[in-house]
Amino acid sequence: MRFKDKLKTCQMKEIWDEYCGFLDLNINEYMQIQKRLLAEQIELYSRSGLGQKIMHGEKPSSVEEFRRNIPLTTYEDYADVLLMQRKEMLPGEPVVWLETTWESGSRPKKLAPYTREMLDVYTNNILAAMILSTSEEKGKFKVKNGDKSLYGLAPLPYATGLFPLLIAPEMDLKFMPSLEEARNLSFTEQNKKGFAAAMKGGLDQFFGTSSVVYTITKNFENYASSGGLDPKKLMGISPSMLSRLIKAKYVCDRDKRPIKPKDIFDLKGFVCVGTDTALFRDELEEAWGRSPLEIHGGTEPGCMGTETWNRNGLVFFPDNAFYEFIPREEMLKNEADPSYIPRTYTMDEVIANQEYEIVLTTFKGGAFMRYRPGDMYRCLRTVSEKEGVMLPQFEYVDRVPWVIDIAGFTRITESSIRCVLDRSRLPVGDWFAMKEYNGDKRSFMHFYVELDSETPQAAYLDEQLIKDHFGAYFRHYDHDYKDLKRLLGVEPLVVTILPIGSLKRFEERYGYQIRKINPSMRDVIDLNHMLHEADRTGGGR
Repeated sequence: MRFKDKLKTCQMKEIWDEYCGFLDLNINEYMQIQKRLLAEQIELYSRSGLGQKIMHGEKPSSVEEFRRNIPLTTYEDYADVLLMQRKEMLPGEPVVWLETTWESGSRPKKLAPYTREMLDVYTNNILAAMILSTSEEKGKFKVKNGDKSLYGLAPLPYATGLFPLLIAPEMDLKFMPSLEEARNLSFTEQNKKGFAAAMKGGLDQFFGTSSVVYTITKNFENYASSGGLDPKKLMGISPSMLSRLIKAKYVCDRDKRPIKPKDIFDLKGFVCVGTDTALFRDELEEAWGRSPLEIHGGTEPGCMGTETWNRNGLVFFPDNAFYEFIPREEMLKNEADPSYIPRTYTMDEVIANQEYEIVLTTFKGGAFMRYRPGDMYRCLRTVSEKEGVMLPQFEYVDRVPWVIDIAGFTRITESSIRCVLDRSRLPVGDWFAMKEYNGDKRSFMHFYVELDSETPQAAYLDEQLIKDHFGAYFRHYDHDYKDLKRLLGVEPLVVTILPIGSLKRFEERYGYQIRKINPSMRDVIDLNHMLHEADRTGGGR
């Protein structure tokens, strides 16, 4: 039975229990599902060429044996099979291949296969998130067949492009623009056309990448003028929307304030995907009149977790993947010594207020086993007795420390920066880079550089020239980086020139080198203190 038929014939409680019933599980019940699906996946995986490659002939019979004998993996372990789409090597028949950024411009993309069974799980979990996005209390929701939805997510081959395609067979959700139109539009055109349709016909739900939604929200007055507030463009507007527009314009003119989305739309459901949803949540709720429901996942793991009706932490779907967690301290030991094997914990072993790197084994014939996608989560609590959720809840922290992620669009590493520096021929002697945020909560890469004193042109360079030159080469090298400016209007780079020899003096004083990517804030503070000290004494220049 399709979801729209269930909406007609089933009680609300039946639908809730089918899609959101996992929130009633206790941790033992949750782990029973995890272990059963892991055993099924091990059986499938062990019979495949990829499984024999990754598992080295092992076929563990318990979770403990699985964690002890199967190595942790990264995308390098799969690249030769997946980038060539060698489906004969896979544990399940792929029906779609998804794509995402791998490592800036040097290794542009990763591919991930999905079986039919994986897509079925993905569909159920998206529908669960949709139900929860319209819910304000347990067991009640407002989803209706025929709801109108604005769609601000990247199209296929990116993972978010699956959302409308999987929902379409289940219910008549009226996407704006339609799926047929969207196929022929750029991401920017898709957003503009969808917004213009919403201004004329109304809006019930909004699915969007958080950074894109935030950009639309900050520029709402311009979108509104181009989409409907201009009297010349009122042809085809519904009477109810015309009434809303007139009232909104009157109230905002009277109160001498800019128009906001909530003045025009009455959202029932609001879903945000992305690495920075938590940063924008308060402003988005104030602007739209509804708090966004955050969901998380990715190209490799699929739709992994969702917030509940209280929007106070992510719960991971038990049927999506087997989850393991590497504590931050263990992760850093492994970074410093690649031969060190970090300890992992399962969902029933995590501790509140601890940060973890997540490890995934995809179910239903998926390709990834004990895979490290490079994401960090903090366990907020192991149970929430007040709302009756007896499972751990998490918040997304960031990428692993050696990756700079900007607005979910690009992943910058030490090797990509070195490559761009080589190509740009800038006279940079030493450097480090870190992710920071401006006053508008926008993330950017702060590039700290020491110039090479032996290169004559170094004397003529200032921070703006380095920013322009380095940024131009980065945009050419990394198309995802270029999209930050084009799609979001974000300036992703700030440059600071350090006095020559600063990083060497830091090493001499503290006994270790400052990390090239995302050094600790303590180290940056110590570096600044050392430089101010040198300024006061007149030395160190």
